[in-house]
Amino acid sequence: MKKIILSILTLSMLALSACSDFLDINEDPNNPREATLSFVLPSVQANMAGALGAATGGLGNFTSLYVHHNVQRGVQQNDYAFKGDDFGVTTPWRLLNTFALNDLEQMLAQAEELQAGPYLGVGKIMKAYMYSIMVDMWGNVPFSEAQQGAGNLFPAFDNGQQVYDALFALLDEGIADLAAESTFMPGADDLIYGGDLDKWRRFANTLKLKMYTQVRMAQDVSAQVTKLIADDDLIGPGDDFQMQYGTSSAPENRNPGYAQEYAAGGAFNYVSPYFFEIMKGINTFFDGNIYRNIEDPRIPYYFYNQLPDGATDADAENPCSYCPSRSGTAFLSIWMFSFNIDPNEGFDQASSQTVMGLYPIGGRYDDGAGGAVNFNGAADTPQRLLTYYARKYLEAELAITGVTDGDARALFEEAIRASFDKVDEIAAAAGAPALAEEDVEAYVAAVLERYDAANNEGKLEYIMTQKWIATYGFGVDAYTDYRRTGYPRLHDPSADNLNVTASSRLYPLAFPYPQSELNRNPNAPEQRNITTDGVFWDK
Repeated sequence: MKKIILSILTLSMLALSACSDFLDINEDPNNPREATLSFVLPSVQANMAGALGAATGGLGNFTSLYVHHNVQRGVQQNDYAFKGDDFGVTTPWRLLNTFALNDLEQMLAQAEELQAGPYLGVGKIMKAYMYSIMVDMWGNVPFSEAQQGAGNLFPAFDNGQQVYDALFALLDEGIADLAAESTFMPGADDLIYGGDLDKWRRFANTLKLKMYTQVRMAQDVSAQVTKLIADDDLIGPGDDFQMQYGTSSAPENRNPGYAQEYAAGGAFNYVSPYFFEIMKGINTFFDGNIYRNIEDPRIPYYFYNQLPDGATDADAENPCSYCPSRSGTAFLSIWMFSFNIDPNEGFDQASSQTVMGLYPIGGRYDDGAGGAVNFNGAADTPQRLLTYYARKYLEAELAITGVTDGDARALFEEAIRASFDKVDEIAAAAGAPALAEEDVEAYVAAVLERYDAANNEGKLEYIMTQKWIATYGFGVDAYTDYRRTGYPRLHDPSADNLNVTASSRLYPLAFPYPQSELNRNPNAPEQRNITTDGVFWDK
């Protein structure tokens, strides 16, 4: 996997400074037009990862809050109150539309002209992936009339289900294009798969499996998913669709989440106490933790405690909110739904709060010694987008809901083990210790014992909750999964046995449209009510 050689910020500045028809240049024998294929591809990939990632401005930021992985201060962040002019709404829309998809459309046009089949295939598959995410977040989006430049400055918004149908066809086209003979082949310019077209094909098929799973309650997809699984041309171990980062700060090519959370001055995100207690196997403020008394051995890879083991509440730099005394550990955070209620809200905990760790963003592995974060993690941990473990969770979901006749239990176990393998892969790359085999075996056995005792609906809850845990660091798919299935159960401020949390807002069923887009485009719909206007697959 190749390291990113340009930062997302630099690429965005290049895109801003370029005109919309920058590929229409005069021929220069020293700078042939063909070279722009290899220049544009990494730019598209970097902007795509930035638009979807966990840092501020990525879709992973707000979604991590709304699946209760993380918590932030502020009414929008703390209580489902985000709006169409919020940075976390407008920025990913702009990164996708103005930069990634716009550049991609020009790359596709040139690849078509040059009969560069492999570039066409990779481009069409990336286009299908990005538009599928846009539908998942916003519902109806510009598609059929989008990215036409001056030819159509005000594209209509297409029905989300019709966009999905078009994307399935686009994926089939992309797979066929990958096999076309051509003198133009992606290589080091492909920051995701290094030009491995077999991996691109397997990713495309796995994306189809994901999309079919997401629409399973809106239409019958049993024939399609059964064939995909039988053909077994899907993501396997080592095929994860992810953006690999580096360790350089000049130019900046570190994981953007790491660069944000490990900067001097304190992390941007707090870790949700609800998420922590699910993994810790306790429930000090809510009832119904299905994993009570089962401690997850991934905790030191997921979260880094700046306070050392054995720390007390008095060791925090200021009066704390969720304090070490509550869990008997060094974990320190704030409550979701506590904006303007929590009496400790105004106190700084920059050097005391628990932060995102090694697994999600390349932060520090928690060895119990504590210490303030200050650009002292691994930095190059990849941004996971679609993985082998996610594929196995999809197959387990399809089996337990009767869409396929697969062995749901066996698939669930494979998914859990694959998610643990991913943690070990990231730990090995960072020089951190591997998970203890006995701890993994004990955890898997305990989870499967409870899974076996549940009815089918309960089994689905176990599958989706494990997937939610595994996706930490990429809240986008977890947000989609929760809206589709209702799992995992999330923190309910009306039933959490706390007097510092409250909410009168309903859960957001989709992202609001960027208000700037509605203002400039006369063909745009009216702003949605995010609590009632969901995505077509949300039944």
